[in-house]
Amino acid sequence: MLSWRMLAKIFVLLGVAGAEYHVGVGIADVTGPAAEVVMMGYADQDQRVTGIHMRLHARAFIFLDPEANKRMIYVAVDTWAATESLIQGLEGRLLMELPGLYSRHNVIIGPSHTHMGPAGTSPYYLYQVSSFGYVKQSTQALVDGMTEAVKMAHYNIRPAKVTMGLGPVDNTTVPGCPMPYCASRNRSPTSYLHNPEEERANYSSNMDYDMDLIKIVDAKTGEPMGTMNWFAVHATSMKSSSGLISGDNKGYAQYLFEKAINGPSSVRPAGRGPFIAGFGAGAAGDISPNTYGSWCQDGKSCETAQSVCYDHRGKPSNGECNAYGPGGGDILHSTKVIGERQYLAARHIFDGADRSIGRGVDYRTRYVDLTQYYFKYEDGRPGRTCPPAMSTTFAAGTTDGPSHVDEFGQNMTPTNGFLRFLGHLITLPPAEAKSCHAPKDILLYTGSMKAPYPYMPSRMAFQLLRIGDLIIAGVPGEFTTMAGRRTAKAIKKPLVEKGVVSPDARVVINNCASGYAGYVTTIEEYQHQRYEGGSTAYGPHTHGAMTNILREMAEEMAEGKVYRWPGAVPKIPTQDQMMEGQTDVVADDPPIGGKFGDVKTDVRGMYAPGHRVQATIWGAHPRNNLRRNSSFVSVWRLKDDGKTWHMVADDNDWELRFEWKRVGISASTVTITWEIPKDCPHGSYSLYYSGEAKHRSSIIKIEGHTRTFQVSNKTSYPYYDVPDVNMTERMRRTEQPTS
Repeated sequence: MLSWRMLAKIFVLLGVAGAEYHVGVGIADVTGPAAEVVMMGYADQDQRVTGIHMRLHARAFIFLDPEANKRMIYVAVDTWAATESLIQGLEGRLLMELPGLYSRHNVIIGPSHTHMGPAGTSPYYLYQVSSFGYVKQSTQALVDGMTEAVKMAHYNIRPAKVTMGLGPVDNTTVPGCPMPYCASRNRSPTSYLHNPEEERANYSSNMDYDMDLIKIVDAKTGEPMGTMNWFAVHATSMKSSSGLISGDNKGYAQYLFEKAINGPSSVRPAGRGPFIAGFGAGAAGDISPNTYGSWCQDGKSCETAQSVCYDHRGKPSNGECNAYGPGGGDILHSTKVIGERQYLAARHIFDGADRSIGRGVDYRTRYVDLTQYYFKYEDGRPGRTCPPAMSTTFAAGTTDGPSHVDEFGQNMTPTNGFLRFLGHLITLPPAEAKSCHAPKDILLYTGSMKAPYPYMPSRMAFQLLRIGDLIIAGVPGEFTTMAGRRTAKAIKKPLVEKGVVSPDARVVINNCASGYAGYVTTIEEYQHQRYEGGSTAYGPHTHGAMTNILREMAEEMAEGKVYRWPGAVPKIPTQDQMMEGQTDVVADDPPIGGKFGDVKTDVRGMYAPGHRVQATIWGAHPRNNLRRNSSFVSVWRLKDDGKTWHMVADDNDWELRFEWKRVGISASTVTITWEIPKDCPHGSYSLYYSGEAKHRSSIIKIEGHTRTFQVSNKTSYPYYDVPDVNMTERMRRTEQPTS
């Protein structure tokens, strides 16, 4: 007679045998140079990296259809965009290290679009100007980390149950969330209003509240393996006023989800798995996380067509019109709130995600020269794209990150024509280009700018991947809300008609996932020429062309055809051909009369949960060793035996910050700030720093630590001496996770 335990085992084995997918997940650190490199996203040359708030990661998900023996990879990565350098770099590594299995045809890189990572990863010069060229360390960290994450996922493939969920990010999934701006807000509502009224009537809002989610569970054990989701909002809660590397609101949401499943960092260090949560970007081109809207310094709203403020003389200023999140001027608080709201919604959807995702894995890739693409709309109207050009409104920036060049404003003629004249003098846009791009007021005709190498891409990639009833469209730009809606409908239609997917199938527009070439608005929004329209580089028919390409790819997929027009892979300059935007570290020196690791400013003797602990130590330049999959700073607790130290937090954690500062010519200080969690156990703690110094032409390991301090609810603060502890014997994290 069978026992209940034996029956349970039989059911588990049957579930494994009948698993529709085999899935692997993996995670690795992609944090680039943590000092003196310009950040990418706001294109602000004054925004240089000064340390780490949260480390950046690549999270790989491999889906294998065991019946067809067909597989695909989705890599959710904390970066601004999946540039062509990153795509080709990852493909080259996978072809060498996992030959015959993965290429750019079945691998998609889904960036979170954080603006708080090191720049210099694009092979096109327009996106290198702010970083003074290509930055090898930035690119290499991302390629190495993504490769490690994919390999971990590859060697971790197992039978899995894959389900999908759908739900809004609003007060139904986030209790008490203020509506209508729970976690997002359209930053160009006047542009959205230019779309046809009958089309707008089909939707309840000028933004999409929905989050699409995949849930992955081990078919044998029933344990959760991972989750992926897409919600349309910019990762711009952190502003250009900060120089700390961060995954922004999506990075914090990922951190919260993984911590909730994997346990606290004192049990399992953050960013190591085994449960992996990837938060992707949807069609968020016009969607901001700054839910309080845009305001001038005098308290007046500047949420107008121009997004400028006026002084007492009537002079406009884009730099005075800023968007604010739930924390107002406190960008860390805004980041935390918007990230937490995304996590709470994702967890709610995850817990109820019981719809089978369906069967099958498929993918298509196309390479298209978008400088001269001719096509017809579905109603027969002709359309064509143009060589790329950026408008004067591009130079204004957005309310998330204004340019502070007050000559320019969104949807307005420059107040002074000198800079426009200078741009025309340099790039010489011909009459044909002006006509093709109309009504764009061209500032830079980037299609003619080829020195030292092309400023913008001509040929770019488009990707379409299907996992059952979920279709992911990897697009080389930032689609706005309505542009994304139209394209998603066009992709879904032939797949439903041919019975490849169900009528309830979902299409995700994954912005910036197959390259980067600016924004993509609808043709109606383009006429309004705010920042998004002015940054739609290939003319008013850019969106129509991209939709046509993706619709043809969907038709191929629906008919089972393979690459009717694959095109040629984009050709990019080699590393040797590009200008390096960052010089090597020359030398590190200890302070006069001291040594590396000496404490410059120590901690107090006692703190309470919720307090801030801060110390400054003499260190070295963090670019000597990026310390990926490890850390620069950490917090250690003395165990109850009074002898053993245990790490409870490091620079992967939200509450711990690492800040670097140059002192004089070649000395450095490192400031460690720990916001003590309110649930922190009482006990003895110490802050620890480790790094590498380039001293006397050699790279040497250095370290330092504070004296011991107490965390307690007591109100007195006595002095405590540091115990005699050999810090080198502390338990350290392994440099590379084991697959």
